[in-house]
Amino acid sequence: MKFNFENLGGIDQGSVALGDLTIICGPNNVGKTYISYAIYGLLRHFKQWIDFSVSRDRLSQLREEGTLTIELQDYQKKLSEYLKKASSEFSENLSRYFNVPEDFFTSAKAEFSHDKLLFDFTNEFKEAVSFGQSEQLSFFKAAEETILSITFQTKSHGRVPNQILDDVISDHIVDCLFADLLPRPFVVTSERTGIALFYKELDISKNAIIEHITNAEKVNPFELLNSMRSRYAHPIQDNINVVRDYENICKRKSFIREEADEYKHIRDALQDLMGGSYKSINKQVMYMPKKERGRDKVAVPVYVASSSIKSLFLIDLYINSLAEKNGMLIIDEPELNLHPDNQRKMAGLLARLVNSGVKVLVTTHSDYLIRELNNRVMLNLDVQDKDAIMKSAKITKQDILRPEQIKAYSLKTDHKIHNVSVDKYGINMEIFDDLIADANELADKIYYGIKE
Repeated sequence: MKFNFENLGGIDQGSVALGDLTIICGPNNVGKTYISYAIYGLLRHFKQWIDFSVSRDRLSQLREEGTLTIELQDYQKKLSEYLKKASSEFSENLSRYFNVPEDFFTSAKAEFSHDKLLFDFTNEFKEAVSFGQSEQLSFFKAAEETILSITFQTKSHGRVPNQILDDVISDHIVDCLFADLLPRPFVVTSERTGIALFYKELDISKNAIIEHITNAEKVNPFELLNSMRSRYAHPIQDNINVVRDYENICKRKSFIREEADEYKHIRDALQDLMGGSYKSINKQVMYMPKKERGRDKVAVPVYVASSSIKSLFLIDLYINSLAEKNGMLIIDEPELNLHPDNQRKMAGLLARLVNSGVKVLVTTHSDYLIRELNNRVMLNLDVQDKDAIMKSAKITKQDILRPEQIKAYSLKTDHKIHNVSVDKYGINMEIFDDLIADANELADKIYYGIKE
C-alpha cells in the first residue's frame, strides 16, 4: 500500500509505501506528523466515503426470503475507483480532519496509490449484528470463497428501517473486502502525555455545554452544537476517546493477550520497558510498579506518574486490549520521554510486534532507536559468536528483522519525502550520523584546545 502527498503542510510532494515496519525521520517542523496522521486518517475513516448500498429489490428479497448473496468479485473492477473517491473526499476534508481553518490545506492532497491492488479472499469472514432482541443480521464468507452470504432473522416483520439495514450491509461488505487489503490502524499521538495527565478534564462536550449555559443569557441550540465540536485533530480526539473509555476497553483482550503463551515475548518486552502495569481502581487509572524486595507495594495515579509512564499508557492499552492480527500501530515519536536505555528496549518491542504480524509506522528523532533496529537487521548475517551475543543482549529469534520488512523515509528542508536505503546492515540514517560526527568534531576541538 502506497500513499501520495501534495502540499500537505510543509511537504510539497512525495510518497510513502508501507512496509511491515515504516520509519519516517527528519528535523522538526518538516511534516512527519502530518504524514503519519494523514495515513491514519485514510485508513481509519475511508469506509465512510465508500457506498456499497444494495438495491431496494434486494432488500425486499432479504426481508421476504431471509437470505441474500453478494458476489464480492464484482467489486474488484471498481477498486481503483473506490480508493480514488475515498482519497478525494479525505483531501477535501483535511481542514476538518486536522481541525484548522478551511484555507489551511488549500490544494493539499493525501491519496491512496492503488496500482495492481487485488482483494484477498483467502480468509473467512463472520459477523453478526443484533437490532434489539428480535432481529439479527448475520454475515458469512468461507475461506477461499468470493460469495458473502447474508441472513436476516426477525420475529417482528421488519421493524428495522431499510436505510439502517442498507447501511449495516454496506459497512460489512466494506469490512469483508478491505479487511485484508487495508490494515485497521491505531494511532498513538505525541500529545499522549497530556491526554494521560488531563483525561478527566478532557470531556469536550460536557465542558462546552457548561461553558455555553453559564455564559449565555439565552441558550442558542445552534451555537451549543457548534461549541461541542472537537478542538483537536481527529487522531488526538481518537486518543482522548480511548483514554476516556479506558475502564471498558481494558477489559477486552487483544490477540496478544488472548494467545498468551504464543505472544508472551511481546508482553515480556513491554513489562521490561514499563517496569509495571496499569489497572483501573475505582474508575481511576493507576500505575502499579513491580514490587521491589524490602519495599511496600504501591499504586500510583497515572496523572502523577512519571512522564515515561504517561507516554507508554496508550501503547500498553493497544498491546493488551486492542491489537488485531494484521492491524497497524502508528506511533508519533515512540522515544518520547524515554531514557536512552528504554529507547533501545522500545526498538526491541517494535521488532517483536512486527514479527507477530502487526504493521508498525513510527516517526522518530531517536538515533538509539534506529541503531537498535539496525542491530536486529545485522543479526541476519553470519556473525562470529552470534548465539553468545544474542544471549548476552537477551535477543531472541523473534527480535530479528529482515531488510525487506523495513521501509524508511527522510524529510528534509527541501519539502520532499526521500527514500532511505535499507540493506543487510540496516537503515542508512546519515542524518543522525552527520549530526553525531559534527558534535564529536566540535568536542574534539574544544577538548584538545583546552589550556591546562
